[in-house]
Amino acid sequence: TVAALPVEPWAEQQLERITKGQVPKDELEIVMAQYHEDISWSDIYKQVRTVYCKGGDQCAENTTKLPNVGREAHTFLYHIVENYDRLAAWTVFTQAGKPSEGYIGKFGHDNSANFGGHLLTGVKFEDYLVHPQRPHPEDPEALFFVTSAFHLPTMSHALRTTFRVNEEHRVPDPTRLPTMCPARFGAQDTIDSWTPRHKLPWLQRFLSWKCRFPETAVREGLIDFWDQFVQRQRPPDGTLYFAQGARFGVSRDR
Repeated sequence: TVAALPVEPWAEQQLERITKGQVPKDELEIVMAQYHEDISWSDIYKQVRTVYCKGGDQCAENTTKLPNVGREAHTFLYHIVENYDRLAAWTVFTQAGKPSEGYIGKFGHDNSANFGGHLLTGVKFEDYLVHPQRPHPEDPEALFFVTSAFHLPTMSHALRTTFRVNEEHRVPDPTRLPTMCPARFGAQDTIDSWTPRHKLPWLQRFLSWKCRFPETAVREGLIDFWDQFVQRQRPPDGTLYFAQGARFGVSRDR
């Protein structure tokens, strides 16, 4: 379980408003990308919940059905494009699985997996919902907890040291909400830093299969994708940082 910090009065008041249905969807919306996961954990937020389902016949009637392409990124982009002129003041984007601590498990030889729910230790799902009310936030317009770093030139990967990846991985209980980004690589004076970079052969195989590139061409394919579709200057050191599990909150203005 995720180490729980005390709930501040301002957060408790806003959560009570949300669960009582007193917060309208133009103020807060939870956009959920579902395949066939059980979403009953989020029923207390159903007044502000929008579910997009890619599970075909398994989709419930009160969901918006989408073709099973593009994973959650396609779902989130679909929502933004289709609702661009009527987005909520604050939107939380999340996968449909129940949030839980870390990323427990990895792909096996048969692509099966036992995943954690991608929460950084010290963070609760509710933290994403109440962020607009947070006094003196790090960034008032967005909430991302960066947990992964991918070095494009070498195809190597690092994880935030406070992001649990197995049952034996112990992280000290935090005393406050973590910062969105950890310390720099190689920092020795903090428990919240980055693991050494290492290569993930299974990831290269997965990307080769998913993107229909030969394994030897995956790196070049990713660079081409960045240049053609992201169309922004590449990071100076070639490292891309992201939130493992694709959960984040963002304002309409941002």
